[in-house]
Amino acid sequence: MEYLIGLDVGTMSMRSIIYDSNGKAIFQSAYEYHSIFTPPGMVEQNTKDWLNAVHSTLKETGEYVKERGIEISAIAVTSQRASVIPVDRDGNCLYNAVTWQDKRSVPCCEKLIKQIPMKTIYLKTGLRANPYFSLPKMLWFKENASDIYKKSYKLLGVQDYVAYLLTGRFVTDWTQAARTMLLNISTFQWDQDMLKASGIDERLLCELCKPGAKIGGLSGKLAQEVGMKEGIPVILSGGDQPNAALALNVLKPGLAEANTGTGSFVISYTDKPVFDQNARVLCSASAVPGKWIMEAGIFNTGAIYRWFRENFLLEKGVSFDSMNQEAQASPIGSNGVMLLPHFEGSMAPYWNPYAKGMFFNLSLGTKRGDMIRSIMEGIAMEIADNLSLIETISGKLTTVSVAGGMSKSRLFNDIQANVFNKQVICYSDSEASSRGAVISASVTLGLYDTYGEAFRHIVGQQVDIYQPNDINSQKYSKLRRKKRDLYNALNDRGIYQEFKNVV
Repeated sequence: MEYLIGLDVGTMSMRSIIYDSNGKAIFQSAYEYHSIFTPPGMVEQNTKDWLNAVHSTLKETGEYVKERGIEISAIAVTSQRASVIPVDRDGNCLYNAVTWQDKRSVPCCEKLIKQIPMKTIYLKTGLRANPYFSLPKMLWFKENASDIYKKSYKLLGVQDYVAYLLTGRFVTDWTQAARTMLLNISTFQWDQDMLKASGIDERLLCELCKPGAKIGGLSGKLAQEVGMKEGIPVILSGGDQPNAALALNVLKPGLAEANTGTGSFVISYTDKPVFDQNARVLCSASAVPGKWIMEAGIFNTGAIYRWFRENFLLEKGVSFDSMNQEAQASPIGSNGVMLLPHFEGSMAPYWNPYAKGMFFNLSLGTKRGDMIRSIMEGIAMEIADNLSLIETISGKLTTVSVAGGMSKSRLFNDIQANVFNKQVICYSDSEASSRGAVISASVTLGLYDTYGEAFRHIVGQQVDIYQPNDINSQKYSKLRRKKRDLYNALNDRGIYQEFKNVV
């Protein structure tokens, strides 16, 4: 039996999970942290959070390994994407991480589009010029924090930083580089036209490798500190969402996944780069080397559920299970309450960095359960809009696999099936990103010949299946139209722009 560690660097926590080669999770250590939200639209994270998380989770994992006499074959790293961390030659961080949710670089995007048209950017990189991605954040440092930019040896993503902590090397894989706006999505090389137009020096970027590549061994210093064996192979499995797609069987056309963690990401498989004429859906690198995914994302979904509990229910001792039960008592449509889940702006399909969250149609008769259910429904309807968009571009989707923390709720999964009007599959393990990282690593190590074979062994077929109900799907179809009308009414009248600055 082989044992692998899936090191999953999420937005709200880091998890170190030991899997055996049959996919059984035998140990988990987790370390929670929070981003720093500063109005208007600035989102950072103290990089010490990841340093502390690496030490804490791997030390606990090392203790377990030592007690059980287990030999670890590899550490497979997967991570959130599109954050930027400036570091010096020794890997010391020069500033907080500017995270993927940050909006400060909107003016940088506007300047960039004057240098190179949006359509050209999209066809080269598969991305839009948007503050979500890394390049605008790099430009913000160059234009607004030039002293830090000049001192920087590398501009890293979160996975790149963790990889450096583990091995001492500055390396990134295609799935992470595909979120920078600097990778040519057709060739998987740094795009010289984008570098020239943006003025970013290529020396600031990491060495490229394919997803699933071995990048080195666990450094002696860190190994000693956490009580693990020096030289354990470290594998860059890639971005969290491409890895989740591996664990959710998105390995052929017609299948899609909706992974709801801090945000939600909708992904479908493709054998070649596919582009939307209106650049609403992204084309990105798959965790399967040399393949692609179509992707649509939503900034805030599960984070809203957590936000609601922490700000309004935590002192009352209300658990997520209790919240789900309260939502269950509210009918379809949440007694009229509707949520727009744009708490930190909108990605697909609107791509509006100024959009904001809203609970609409509250009354004195509104109950707490109505608001909780409206969060679930608002999230599901936003996901459904993106699934529909992908279908118009690449063809019919038959099944949607769901994962992430919110998929532990049977009510939410039932809502998703009815809102999507499609069969929804939920695998027994909702932590798809780390399991996908282990699938990637197991193929690299030669434990399995193909990703499909690795999926069958490591994930298996233990699933809950949710089928849509025609009547309920029709109700949600009407609610989706109302939600779009509400968004358009606010956007078309310039309300979001009016409220973009805090008085």
